[in-house]
Amino acid sequence: MAIKYNLTPIEVVKLFGYTEPAAKEELELFEKDNHLKLPKLLFDFLSLVSNEELLSTADIWADSDSQPYFSYQYIEEGIEDCKEDFDDSEFCKENAFYPYSKIPKEQWPELVENYLQIGSDYAAGVVFYGIKEKELEFENPPVYMLHEADELTDWKLIAHTLSEYLMCVLLDALAGVEYTTAQDVLNENGWGFYQEEYANKEEIREQLSKKKIDLSAMGKNMTFYGAVDSFYQYCFDEEDKVFYMIINDTSLMAIKAE
Repeated sequence: MAIKYNLTPIEVVKLFGYTEPAAKEELELFEKDNHLKLPKLLFDFLSLVSNEELLSTADIWADSDSQPYFSYQYIEEGIEDCKEDFDDSEFCKENAFYPYSKIPKEQWPELVENYLQIGSDYAAGVVFYGIKEKELEFENPPVYMLHEADELTDWKLIAHTLSEYLMCVLLDALAGVEYTTAQDVLNENGWGFYQEEYANKEEIREQLSKKKIDLSAMGKNMTFYGAVDSFYQYCFDEEDKVFYMIINDTSLMAIKAE
């Protein structure tokens, strides 16, 4: 039995049938228009899932109507929307965009770094995820988050690597967190979802050992939902075509090719 433990986000989407780039030309045009190169991992992942329904309700911009954009563009739009009110001194004191309207854009880096925003929480749209512009040259850069209620300078580290963020988005979608879109799409494509609840992780370990799966070798990844220390574990049975996920230490999900 061939068990694959250390899958990448791209390997996971490919095993579910997403093997041909669906948005390569759009991403190449985005790079050209913005005079940049996306990290290869991000480019390759988005080229497979953008314009597809699989992650259309996930916490990454991967539907046909969304593309990454820079936080400086967001600030420019905010200034344009608010500029008629900037004569009101009380309004100016509280407006997050006002300080940026008073200095040249070339000086904005003195106040805040520029982030390439690549996603948001789909359910509420109040949290944004991004990569620092200066770190786009990294192979696997960190990902940061900004809540709309926070100061524009208050970006926080959310994932130490881009691969961790992408896997989180993907596993949350497969687990049916918030939306069952990914499950519905894969059901239509011939994949069945089977989930069993257990009293504890030891019971899951015993169940997996019957399938010759080593729980300690299974990949681990964060989730955006649940307790701070929550994480998924996952692996793929290449022979039987089954993707296994442990959710919250007490639930085992098997996604099987039917």
